[in-house]
Amino acid sequence: MGGRGLRLRISVCLGLALVLNVAFWFGAHETSAHWGGVPPVPTKNGARIMTLGDEQFSYRFGAITLQNLGSSGGRITAIKDYDYQKLGQWFWLLHGLDPASNHVPMMAAYYFGATQKPEDIAVVVEYLGTIGQNPAGNKWRWLAHAIFLARHRMDNLPLALDMAYVLSRMQPIGDVLPAWARQMPAFVLAEQGEKQTARRLIEEILMTATGLHPNEVSYMRDYLIEELDVPAVEVQQIINMRGQDLMRSSSESRVTLPAPLP
Repeated sequence: MGGRGLRLRISVCLGLALVLNVAFWFGAHETSAHWGGVPPVPTKNGARIMTLGDEQFSYRFGAITLQNLGSSGGRITAIKDYDYQKLGQWFWLLHGLDPASNHVPMMAAYYFGATQKPEDIAVVVEYLGTIGQNPAGNKWRWLAHAIFLARHRMDNLPLALDMAYVLSRMQPIGDVLPAWARQMPAFVLAEQGEKQTARRLIEEILMTATGLHPNEVSYMRDYLIEELDVPAVEVQQIINMRGQDLMRSSSESRVTLPAPLP
């Protein structure tokens, strides 16, 4: 009798547990983890304190946080749902912790820059366009990316042109700005319909720039002919004049030995 009573009590407890489990499932099976959005941005001192004063650790922790944003409960949040104002604050916080790193600029350019909202793109463009003016560390390429986003994602050609002129005048430290970067204002001007201005700019580069690779000269030649509708004969004359000017400047700068003494 005692054994049967014990088995009965166990069976009742198991039955109640099963009923509670089923009831809990019906009440919670549609409940899932929800992303809380871009986390609040700490101050620079607050970020340091969280990592016991180690700025590099703080930078890496913040960069990994940005890298994994939106991934929660097996779900991925579309970047159009991000708060880009907070993202911009994160960009500048991490830039202040490590201005030399390209980790966060790369995420900003190639990941967060994929949003289709012009007001969100503006946050990325402002960040990349500012840090890209640093002459050290090949940062100029982020300025070039900001120009691309302003042209093709924001449709803001005046902003793209302003940044293009900044890029064309840069003198990077320990690096040579390629010819296509010098020509960036011409590309933007051509899209604005100012083909004559773009033509004069590229012709000026062809006539004055030294050290151009033959491929760059060929590219500029094709761009003048195919995009700016300059007759091929005129372009060839410019290239011939370039060759003559370079030969003349080379001969003028050649060091000559004095005449031998009698």
